[in-house]
Amino acid sequence: MMCVEQVGRVVRIDDGTAVVVRGEARTGVSLVILDMEGVSVATGDWLVVHTGIAVRKISAAEAAELAAELAAERDGTMGRDT
Repeated sequence: MMCVEQVGRVVRIDDGTAVVVRGEARTGVSLVILDMEGVSVATGDWLVVHTGIAVRKISAAEAAELAAELAAERDGTMGRDT
């Protein structure tokens, strides 16, 4: 199964677009869905991004958990007993 979700922290917001950081990478993402849902986004917030669009704002703890799950899935270790 291919997962296209990403987790990033907002470092800048400009006219409906947020710049998020994932590790060393910076990516511009659309805030259109969150705007339509009335969700405010500020610098420092964590977002779940799907194909370039922010789909959910999450806490730092949720971001760490989801990032670990996504890394495990990417590495093929998800669901393995260690």
